Amino acid sequence: MNKSHPYFEMVALLTSKHQKLPLIAPHFRDSCGVIVKEVELDTDLLGTFAGEVERVGTPLETAIRKANLGLAQSDETLGISSEGSIAPDPAMPFIQADIELVVLVDRRNQIVISEMYRSFEIKAISRIISPGEDIDELLQSADFPNHHLIVKANQCDKGEIFKGINSRSQLKEAIEISAAASSDNKVQIQSDLRANHSPSRQKNISEAARLLSLKVASLCPSCAMPGWGRTDFLRGLECSACALPISNALHREIWGCVKCPHTQLGSVIATEVNPANCPQCNP
Repeated sequence: MNKSHPYFEMVALLTSKHQKLPLIAPHFRDSCGVIVKEVELDTDLLGTFAGEVERVGTPLETAIRKANLGLAQSDETLGISSEGSIAPDPAMPFIQADIELVVLVDRRNQIVISEMYRSFEIKAISRIISPGEDIDELLQSADFPNHHLIVKANQCDKGEIFKGINSRSQLKEAIEISAAASSDNKVQIQSDLRANHSPSRQKNISEAARLLSLKVASLCPSCAMPGWGRTDFLRGLECSACALPISNALHREIWGCVKCPHTQLGSVIATEVNPANCPQCNP
């Protein structure tokens, strides 16, 4: 811990409704001495996994809005929030990916420091079923009851949504009520992806927070502002076999500051492209 860090012993307000404090606070305490305190607000107003409130804007925009909601309740200048997106991975759509974004808003210095973590280790199921259907295999894949579930009517605009289901008796009752309310007598069962109901998502949020805390602890070598880290990549390499230029190939990291224009070249990622990834050698 760097006791000379600009944020040492400052309070950062974590805006959350889903018990994220133990996932985030220890990393900031250990990296730069920031004291994270939770502000419990109804962040579901900015979007829900169950779909009754649609998220408007990008995950980054939503996370910043969430952090600012907590700051609006106080005179503190540092705010933290996280935002998760669970969906088929763009590169491998047959695999579910969890992308967790954590941000720190510093309204005194007017900066936002962000970091994200992408993981395939997430329990996220969704299925339409009928009452009485054998769902033992589905529940096993969902890691139920360790991971909790949501049940809602399949075809009903105003039906009740049952969340946080963690027992067979709760599940049976929710299925019966939701099926009766649905015009097709079917229900949707899905993972409850709120942080306090999803242990696999908790791990990913914690890792995203750890990465952000390290970035916050890193100071710009030019202006000493927190948040020095990778901002982009230097792209462009040639194939090692045919010398074809490949413009989007990652060559080297670019590090930068969130406040001033200072940048530096970071680690070299690659010096040439493998022929297996060359559109000419391996069309």
